[in-house]
Amino acid sequence: MIDKKAIEAVENAVFYEHQNIVKKYGAIYHSEHEGYAVLLEEVEEADDALDLLKTKLQDMWNYIKINMNDRTTVYQAQQAAIGLAEEAIQCAAVCERFLNTLSKENEKK
Repeated sequence: MIDKKAIEAVENAVFYEHQNIVKKYGAIYHSEHEGYAVLLEEVEEADDALDLLKTKLQDMWNYIKINMNDRTTVYQAQQAAIGLAEEAIQCAAVCERFLNTLSKENEKK
């Protein structure tokens, strides 16, 4: 299980990424369709990052099976995992902006 301080760090990263998105693109999406499309794109990027991590894991296993120690592949897996975390943070920040969009739309009704 992840440590409380690590959870706080992730939540802070989501907060800062959301602020960055708002600064660049505004507080809300123009429509639910736009919010969905942006989230879909981020999820696809996260999926690609997960695929890379899985590939590195398979590479590690291939080295282990032949009794080779390959620090480079482990490092690459670590970097892939960090990339996956970054993409997940972006997904969460996009969701925050999407939630703000939905709140604004509900206020109009």
